[in-house]
Amino acid sequence: MKIRKAKSREEKKYDTFSITMELERPLLYNDEEERKKIEQDSRIKKSKARKKSFIILLSVLVLFVIGFFIWLSNGYSLQEDEMKYLESDSNVEVTIEGDYTYFTPKNVSATKGLILYPGERVNSSSYAKLCNMIATYGYKVVSVNMPFNYANFGENKATEIIEDNPGIKWVIGGDSLGGTVACKYATKNKNVAGIVLISSYPKNDISQLGFKVLSIWGSKDNVIDYEELINSKEQLPKDTKYIEIEGANHSQFANYGTYSGDGEALISSDEQIDITARNIVNFLYNIQ
Repeated sequence: MKIRKAKSREEKKYDTFSITMELERPLLYNDEEERKKIEQDSRIKKSKARKKSFIILLSVLVLFVIGFFIWLSNGYSLQEDEMKYLESDSNVEVTIEGDYTYFTPKNVSATKGLILYPGERVNSSSYAKLCNMIATYGYKVVSVNMPFNYANFGENKATEIIEDNPGIKWVIGGDSLGGTVACKYATKNKNVAGIVLISSYPKNDISQLGFKVLSIWGSKDNVIDYEELINSKEQLPKDTKYIEIEGANHSQFANYGTYSGDGEALISSDEQIDITARNIVNFLYNIQ
């Protein structure tokens, strides 16, 4: 008779544990897979949310940029009743070459000239009357049209004019933002003899750079920052000539209508431009 060998308690325990683990393994495996799937789904959802937020942000940014450029481009232009100043007459020849409008005096060989940068959102044609009047005194004047009517986008446009007209001593100037950008150009290039600021001021110190400077503004200008205008005197040469035109506003230095937020002028547009032109002519006359 065969005697069965009794299993030890340890073996039973081991066997029981092994069987239990084998039975529970599918459950543990399914739980782990489920956890991984939930984590993966969460990552996917977060990634999609980030992508959606990025696309929305990018779309808003693109629309803002497009709107900004449309706003700049649809600015201020020469009024129809002033178009005659863009036509040649017996005293001044007017020629348009791309972004440059030349006002060349007839019957005299100009040796000095003015390059004029326009204000923000202002088409350069708006300064036709002022440029034409200055040219009648024997000076070559060039008004520069800026990309999207924003002078910062065309800071170096004066270089082409200066290179194409080597026989002329140039002064650079500008209205409002155009004057600030003209200052930036002058400090970097040093190829001009003077600076004309119309309702404008420099953002950097040009007091020791040897430039002659004329600064003109109106007493009824509600666009210019007067605090900045006053503080900027420390950044200009000591011999800068300052002209405040009593009753003049911001808009009437050109002929485009009324600039947004400007004050009401107490003098006519003709008088304001005439005073401005005569002061610029006197400044050009004294440039050595």
